[in-house]
Amino acid sequence: MAIISEEEVIRVFSEYNYWWKTKSVKKENLKNIKRRAFYDAKNAFLNSDIRRFVLLSGTRRVGKTTIMYQIINELLKKGVNEKNILYISLDNPILKTYEINKLIEIYINYVLPKGEIYLFLDEIQSSNNWDAWLKVFYDSNKNWNILATGSASTKLEKGSVESGVGRWINLTVPTLSFYEYCELLYEENEITGEDILNIIKDLSNDVRKELLKAKDTEEITSIFTNYKSVIGNIKKQIPKDLKIINLEKMSTEELKSLINILEPIKEDFNRYLFIGGFPEAVKITDDVAMQKILREDLVEKAIKNDIPETFKVRNISTLENIFTYLCYESGNIISYNKIARTLEEVSVPTVQDYIGLLEKANLIYISSPLNEGGVKILKSNPKIYIVDSAIRNAVLMKQNYSLSSTELGYVVETAVYRHIHTYMEKITGNIGFFRDKKGKEIDVVTNSVKENMYIEVKYREKTNIEKDNPIFTKTDKNDRLFVITKNDLDSEVIELDNKKKLVKIPAYAFLFLLGLEEENGI
Repeated sequence: MAIISEEEVIRVFSEYNYWWKTKSVKKENLKNIKRRAFYDAKNAFLNSDIRRFVLLSGTRRVGKTTIMYQIINELLKKGVNEKNILYISLDNPILKTYEINKLIEIYINYVLPKGEIYLFLDEIQSSNNWDAWLKVFYDSNKNWNILATGSASTKLEKGSVESGVGRWINLTVPTLSFYEYCELLYEENEITGEDILNIIKDLSNDVRKELLKAKDTEEITSIFTNYKSVIGNIKKQIPKDLKIINLEKMSTEELKSLINILEPIKEDFNRYLFIGGFPEAVKITDDVAMQKILREDLVEKAIKNDIPETFKVRNISTLENIFTYLCYESGNIISYNKIARTLEEVSVPTVQDYIGLLEKANLIYISSPLNEGGVKILKSNPKIYIVDSAIRNAVLMKQNYSLSSTELGYVVETAVYRHIHTYMEKITGNIGFFRDKKGKEIDVVTNSVKENMYIEVKYREKTNIEKDNPIFTKTDKNDRLFVITKNDLDSEVIELDNKKKLVKIPAYAFLFLLGLEEENGI
């Protein structure tokens, strides 16, 4: 006999799926800004040519559920019957008393949906044997479409490989890019008649074309709102086809003019580095309270609940200590042996295993050393980055004013790596760092068929790059060389002795342009 009655399950379903009555998604569940991850998920989920279930993985509070609501809203706007859209939160204590197949059975028996059905499973790793269920369900229910989210991705990836070959599309939802952060920070909620009149007087040809292509009033309002906003004003001054790798083709004067356009968001960068890329933190003014939320609801739940439940970790305190150690060392090369010695009574294999689990739980990035050919060097000590500086600051209880210049440099390098990591997910290639035989290092390196990027982070008042830095030795025609600086005045395009171009650009400008390129899909 079930602990919870089927009638109670339907009551909970009705609370979550309120659109069964209202036929619309609540405004508070929708953000005005749609992230790149939304469009990637929407295109994969609603692809009528290739049937695939879609998995969104990413750390807690990164916005995966919001993306679900936004897609549900799109379905309702397309005329999909509201009863054919089912959202299930699988970490709900009431719904967790049933297996997924039983929850589906209850929904079908009570709601009686007909035709194409859209199923949204939030925190799917909370359900037992979900991967085995998926295989059978996919093969026997051709009219069902599933989008699922999960915070701890290893079991999800393992399940999708073993039981969902050809059935799943895996998409990672990262924290907000600096560009997305600025969009949320400066979003305009309302537009007045006076705004519209002023905008009409100043419409560019590009905006006129966008308006003519608009499909509904919501899209028209979005175009007007974007046009009058701070970010909209910046975007209309930057070519839509601008790519970060083509900055080397600019003169120093052209680069400085581009940076001058971005000046309105310059002061926002310091706060972004501190509170990071979590959507709900963007407009919260109580930083101490936000840090407490991140520690308790994100880090502790991931380390004390998600990882142990998913991977059967026994020594939670060791896992917690390793993560705290990595927060101090974010942006540095780490030694598994040194961590084992420091923590005492912890074996090197355990340290390696636990760091691997932290990566798969979307809490850290592992950056491997690459050789001259861009191939990963095995069995070498990696760099570790916390996925978002806000997590690191929250764990160590660091306020903005308490960050030393050295710490700030590593925080900026962490932000650069996060952006480049997301950039490389769309490209086949490797990302890591380079260290020559003399111990000289290039902080972030990418290698792909299209181009290689060599990025040195020098976040200080005045940049001085030693001539023996290996970045000066790169001569391939596909090599793109960047030095990430702190100040606007410390920016230029330099032609090196080997005729290669090196771009010195402030961190806030580099990261904003990367995010804008991602948004434009170029």
